[in-house]
Amino acid sequence: MYNLPSGLRDFPTEIKILRNKIFSKIEEIFQRFGFDPIETPTIEYWDTLKGKYGEEAENKLIWRFKLPYSDKEYALRYDQTVPLARFFSNYRPNLPFKRYVIDKSYRYENPQKGRYREFYQADFDIIGSKEPESDAEILNIVNFIFKEFNFSNYKIIINNREFLRFVFEKKLNISEEKIKKVYTIIDKLDKIGIENVKRELNNIVGELSDKIVEIISLKNQEVIDYLSKYEEISKEINYFNNILDLLNDKSKIEINLSLVRGLDYYTGMIYEAIVEKPKIGSLSGGGRYDNLLKLFTNEEIPAVGGSIGVERLIDAGIELGIFKIDKKTYTEICVIYFEDTFKDAWNICNKLRDIGLNCYIDLMKRDFNKQIKYAVDKDIRFLLIVGKKELLENSVLLQDRYTKERIKVPINNLENIYRIVKNRKINSY
Repeated sequence: MYNLPSGLRDFPTEIKILRNKIFSKIEEIFQRFGFDPIETPTIEYWDTLKGKYGEEAENKLIWRFKLPYSDKEYALRYDQTVPLARFFSNYRPNLPFKRYVIDKSYRYENPQKGRYREFYQADFDIIGSKEPESDAEILNIVNFIFKEFNFSNYKIIINNREFLRFVFEKKLNISEEKIKKVYTIIDKLDKIGIENVKRELNNIVGELSDKIVEIISLKNQEVIDYLSKYEEISKEINYFNNILDLLNDKSKIEINLSLVRGLDYYTGMIYEAIVEKPKIGSLSGGGRYDNLLKLFTNEEIPAVGGSIGVERLIDAGIELGIFKIDKKTYTEICVIYFEDTFKDAWNICNKLRDIGLNCYIDLMKRDFNKQIKYAVDKDIRFLLIVGKKELLENSVLLQDRYTKERIKVPINNLENIYRIVKNRKINSY
């Protein structure tokens, strides 16, 4: 048996069919909000990614390599955002540029539930708009996706990087050499709890740890009330309030100053979406990154975006019973034949494909019972039995395995089979 490298996975048919359906649904939602697709390569030059993600990501998580026959250093795509910035600098599409991509990224993580070394991200970004409407649309899409997939126990936590800079770097005057460590500790709140956060902060900033814990414990209106006392940040508060006013549903929103997000390029609104159970980390995250494109274009171009962590969404949905792993095939109808009716069955199967049905016919010349068993094992709902008696009557026998109903259909009216199959098709996750 040949093993896969750690953190990589195979997907059997049932899982792959579920994943395809989820990907298609997410793509449909992106398109509904006016986003269009692009695609970028899995491999980038290391110089393209270098200096965009922060020390931990670039020293521990990015897959970097050199080929023995090339002097260039390459890297596997860490996320979809930096490749987007590189893409934009090369092609300069019209603004606002609303794009989505559903594709693989790679991180040399410690593999665990919901965290893999090869994984899909569903990214959606708006380039060119600095207005709060763009931030609000990103959050509305996230909310829309979770509702469409029937999640109920989720919340979308939002914050603003400007709030963090003002509170911790200006008001509390935490030095540049310590601030990244402070943010890293705060960002671990959900994982290690408030007491451990306080203990670790105390090792870095001493008595300030009490004040920091008090501030990051504020939520929702408490955050707005606390920040509104400071005139210096009134512009950012007004912008943030405008985002909130534009949200379609505020019931799942939580404002929380403990949200940091690890990537260095965020400049304004940031968010994460999590579920209460299972404990699997954020299922979506993103925010505003107005400075990233300047690294590629030498121009001030605002941008905001989000990412759906598809792997965690699927893992959580399966555990919660939202997603069902019960579809074993795309085949809609199985043509069953006797040995002496194969040629007729073969021709009928091809006609069914021509009119738009996913049709299977046994290619191993197995007997009638084994053909039936295969169809049952694959849970193919419709059987089309081609027998001598039926052929003499210029007909075939359609059987619905779910209802046990049998319908005699004239061979010259196979379109009726199409209508029956499509009308009875079961749509579920």
